[in-house]
Amino acid sequence: MELWTYIGENILIELCNGQRFIGKVTNYDDEVDNESGEDSIHLDDGELLYDFDESEIKEIKVID
Repeated sequence: MELWTYIGENILIELCNGQRFIGKVTNYDDEVDNESGEDSIHLDDGELLYDFDESEIKEIKVID
């Protein structure tokens, strides 16, 4: 996945475990900068900030 392309987008993200989150992508960490060794994105849902590693993500949809 090219996670950096979602920076600034409002998205619906579905994780491999079935959980879904809606919010705005505020940042991207590449595998070199991330402790997990994976690319990840930061999602702000208006209340909390989440950090999702690429391996956790099943699907991403851009929403209006």
